[in-house]
Amino acid sequence: MAKPRCTNKVPQYVPRGFGFKKSYIPCGATGINGETAICSECQNRLSRQYPQGWKHTPGDICKHGQFVGDAGGPDYICSECEEGKGR
Repeated sequence: MAKPRCTNKVPQYVPRGFGFKKSYIPCGATGINGETAICSECQNRLSRQYPQGWKHTPGDICKHGQFVGDAGGPDYICSECEEGKGR
């Protein structure tokens, strides 16, 4: 996924002692757990742009418009692709 690059900061909670410390990182940066930190504005924009969802990257859509998975998760099979329709 093209990382969002806006000027917003995203909070993240860093373990410290028996609790957590709140810190801020730029939108689109990688957080301490390896996830991409996305602000709410970019999250809303990306949700409209990729309605099929994603984990770390936008999911793939087959030629029939079905969500068939993303880079970090399991692959789903479109029944129409599986049956060889529309080739």
